[in-house]
This record gives sequence, C-alpha cells and structure tokens, in this order.
Amino acid sequence: MITKELSYRAEAAAGYDRAFGSISGQFIPALVRAARVGPGYKVLDVATGTGVAAAAAVEAVGPSGAVVATDRSPAMLEKARRRLSKTPNVFLALEDGQSLAFPDQQFDAVLCAMGLMLFPDPGRGLSEFRRVLRQGRWAAVSVNTTPERAFATRVHAIIGRHAPERAAAGARYFSLGNAELLRSLFTAAGFRDVETFTETRRYPFPSFEAYFKSIEDGQGEPGQAFVTLPAAIQRLVRDDVRRQLQEATGTDGPIEVEVELLFGCGRR
Repeated sequence: MITKELSYRAEAAAGYDRAFGSISGQFIPALVRAARVGPGYKVLDVATGTGVAAAAAVEAVGPSGAVVATDRSPAMLEKARRRLSKTPNVFLALEDGQSLAFPDQQFDAVLCAMGLMLFPDPGRGLSEFRRVLRQGRWAAVSVNTTPERAFATRVHAIIGRHAPERAAAGARYFSLGNAELLRSLFTAAGFRDVETFTETRRYPFPSFEAYFKSIEDGQGEPGQAFVTLPAAIQRLVRDDVRRQLQEATGTDGPIEVEVELLFGCGRR
C-alpha cells in the first residue's frame, strides 16, 4: 500500500517539469561550469530530480564521458528515467546523497542542483561529495537565497506564516542561502579553493493569476503543499503571495518574478 508521503512525492514529481522544469534548467549551465565539467568526464548528479542537470551534464561530457544520476525519491527518479531514456552514457540509481554507495574517488565532477538545502545534514552530504571525487576535481551546488527571490518555493515560506506547524519545513528551502555559511560548509567538508556566486533572472507574467495557476493546480512540491491546506489558509497564502509580487513589481497588472540562486563549488 502506497504511503501518504510517497503519494505526495509522486504528485510533486508529476507536476514538477510542467511548472518549473524550464525555469530551473536555465540555471544549470552555471552549475556545470562551476563544477568544471569537461569532455570525457564521469559525473555524479546527486538529487537529480527529473534529470535536468543530468541531461546538461551528458552534453558537456560528450560521447566519451558518462553521467550517473541519483535521487532518494523513486518518483523523481522515474521522471528522470523518462527524460533520459534516449540519452547515451547515463545511468540512474536510487541513492541517499548523505550516504552514497559509490567507492572513493570515482567521479570527475559532482553536481547537486537545488537539493543540498533539503538534506537533513548538508555538511555530511558535502563530505560524501568530496569522498567520491577524484583528486583535484570539483563539486558544485545551487541553492535558494531568499523567499522573495524564489520562483515558487516562496510559497513554502508564506505557508509557514499561516500554518506554524509547517514553518520549519518551509524554512529548509532557504537554510543555505547565505554565501558565508555555504563557504564554511564546503571548507569544513575538506574542499579547497571554495567559491560562491549568485545568478539572477527575471520572469514576466501577464497577471498574478497566470503565475499562480501552477501552484493552484498542485504542480511540484510548492503546489502540493498549497493544495493540502484548508481553504481558508489557501486564501491567506494566495493573498500574501500576490501582495509580495505586486509590491515588488509596483503594479496590480503584469508581474515580474525575480529568481536568484546561490552557487557554491570547491575542489578536492
């Protein structure tokens, strides 16, 4: 019998690409560059989700390279499998990023796109990334910065204001958004030459309703979090998201959603 948690993850995975895949994909080239991925490399993509970063890594390594895409969610891994089914030199595995099953020094690069902040122990995850890296190679991660500069996960933070029992879960999405903190975690894990940088993009919508429709339809984890709320709380959350975006844009008509990601990378 499928559990409530697995059902939630399956629904979130089903809607992720429809709502957010194209947005997240636009930040992946910066992640691949930060990990210094090159032709012939063997790359590990941790918390691959629906396989967006893995697909970009396959292009970067070329026919002589290989990509191993892992995730702890069977539902997400199945979405990645469908995306990558016709992609050569890619392998998928169900793995916990904090306790990888791979031997030491197996990979030329490690990627983790928008996943590390959700690890119960991000420092342990980074230590695992370093362990499986070959000497002199790089690992790179991307994370949210603040709720006000998130595309859809801002909804988690606003839910936490109106449903206190969900506040801690919502805060996790932004727990690594400080560059100094992220650098310190890389350093503590043993990485050298640690770097951080941000990348910002803006996405216009003709109206708030056009932006929020994917959330109301329950797409992705933000959407699933929203649709499981009582109707009264849904209205409060929706109004708060609308107010936040309209204040940032300065209009009650077309809106613009600013998205900023923080990247961190380090060399073994």
